[in-house]
Amino acid sequence: MINVLICDDDIYTVKVLKKLVEESNGVKEIYIATNGEEAVEIIKNREVDVAFLDIDMPKMDGLEAARLMIYINEDIKIVFITAFRHYAFDSYEIRAYDYILKPIDFSRVKENIQKIIEESTDDKMEKSLKENNLLIIKEKQEYFLINMDEINYIEKDKKQLIVHTIDRKYYTSLGLSEIEERLNQSFLRTHKSYIVNLKNIDKIAPYGDSSYIIYFKEAEPIDNALITKERIHLLKG
Repeated sequence: MINVLICDDDIYTVKVLKKLVEESNGVKEIYIATNGEEAVEIIKNREVDVAFLDIDMPKMDGLEAARLMIYINEDIKIVFITAFRHYAFDSYEIRAYDYILKPIDFSRVKENIQKIIEESTDDKMEKSLKENNLLIIKEKQEYFLINMDEINYIEKDKKQLIVHTIDRKYYTSLGLSEIEERLNQSFLRTHKSYIVNLKNIDKIAPYGDSSYIIYFKEAEPIDNALITKERIHLLKG
């Protein structure tokens, strides 16, 4: 469920947007503002997932309001709805989620809402998994829930990743950067092909001129990872 803010000084536009939002499954609260100042006050006091903002408004325009909103809540998604094309570059600079010109394209508004609802659900699930120290992996057609404490390291092998746990290996098509975002602070990218669980390291030994080899507490000696000389200093102190 998401919370939506609609901000426009044109009452007709507010009514149209409110009706479109109400027709979408997955919306919990709808907040209304008629200028940028009111919108910012709502963001200060309410949890809002997406704001539909006009730009040319009294007291505070939508661009300034959007900057303040993002400062208050960096996760908020901004969708500008305006009659003016020349604000497009400014909206790009703010990293707006979308930029919709009036007259309003109803289907595009609905698509935005549905997409944000789906993304919000995924984000909340990822956050919940991380808080509970869990990583979900899809291997072929099956999903596995892995306790992060049991992961020794993750290795990139050609077009797949291998998740090395204490007692088995999992194979996934996720990218290394993508899986890194899902891990907790115990993990470190030690090499272009490795992410390592620092808690499970047993010892580190030199390996050639530019790398070190990492051995793990509960693993066979041949089951190891690499860390570059450039990254080894992150483990010191």
